[in-house]
Amino acid sequence: MQNTENIVVYGNYEVKLNKYPRKNTEKELTDIIIIIFLMHEDFLKKLAYSFDEAIKFHNECKEYFYLFKFGKESRNYNTKNILYFRENPPLRNLHILDQIYYYYLKNKNFYINLFEAIENAKKAHFERRDLSYRIIPPTDFYDKNISQTYSALELMEINSYAQYLINNKIIKELPFPKYIEFV
Repeated sequence: MQNTENIVVYGNYEVKLNKYPRKNTEKELTDIIIIIFLMHEDFLKKLAYSFDEAIKFHNECKEYFYLFKFGKESRNYNTKNILYFRENPPLRNLHILDQIYYYYLKNKNFYINLFEAIENAKKAHFERRDLSYRIIPPTDFYDKNISQTYSALELMEINSYAQYLINNKIIKELPFPKYIEFV
């Protein structure tokens, strides 16, 4: 039996709960990728901004620390660690969290641009402007070289769906980078 519950996107506009991800379509995988990254928006923004903060504190000759938590593990990074990881790929025998941190930091433009596209979609839709956003998932996480284009309305619907899942504590984990070497 299908759930016919609806999710409010804005005002009186609703979508059916089972609309996303669009199964058996060419957008199924990219829908899922967008939803997963939206589920972890706060975490990913803090991770991305850890690099900006490290640079700022480095330029001010101050120490900065960022506590990186992934799954059940955590690791503390200082300014020197963060700046090093940003410029140098993780070498063999590095702790798994070092590798994960590196790949998420390396691909920060992907998810920061996605979050900005969601905000731009809201503005564009209500200003009655066309907006399209092309999602190209990072190859550090996904095998397939896929991309899809989304309209402002699609992005708003997917964001509402992701928020519904978060509110109901249905959260899928972020992907592991493909190149992780377990030590």
